[in-house]
Amino acid sequence: MPRKKHAANDAPTESANDASTVATAEAPAAEETFTPQEAKPPAYIDGPPVDEKGAVIGPNNPEAKNWGPPYKSIVNTPTFEMGENRRFKQRLFIFKEKPAEEILAVLKEHGFTYRANEKAWTIPANADTRKLTDELAKEFGGPSEGMAR
Repeated sequence: MPRKKHAANDAPTESANDASTVATAEAPAAEETFTPQEAKPPAYIDGPPVDEKGAVIGPNNPEAKNWGPPYKSIVNTPTFEMGENRRFKQRLFIFKEKPAEEILAVLKEHGFTYRANEKAWTIPANADTRKLTDELAKEFGGPSEGMAR
């Protein structure tokens, strides 16, 4: 926002300038500078983690990442695969061929969504849907032959 310009009659008189106002007017304003703080290393109880050779595994070391794959297959049969995608927190049914209309009706009835890009039927993963998908996998797979956990 632009500053308001003072008219000639609004200018302060010389009698108003005492020592304190002159001192503050002459002193340059101290600019506040922002200096980013460096990241502190994490505090370890028994020291930083090390590999077999004794080298420190730090945040810049690519070996420090210990993430598992986001998708985990739970049930594999000759006709379908059931798994869980931990990245999107979903349970998936992936069929080798188009399933029968009865199976499609059951999936739709329980709230599954078909993802064309993944070619999979998905449902959000929580305790109830995990139990539901386990039961459906047993139903779709028939007896336990060919099922691996």
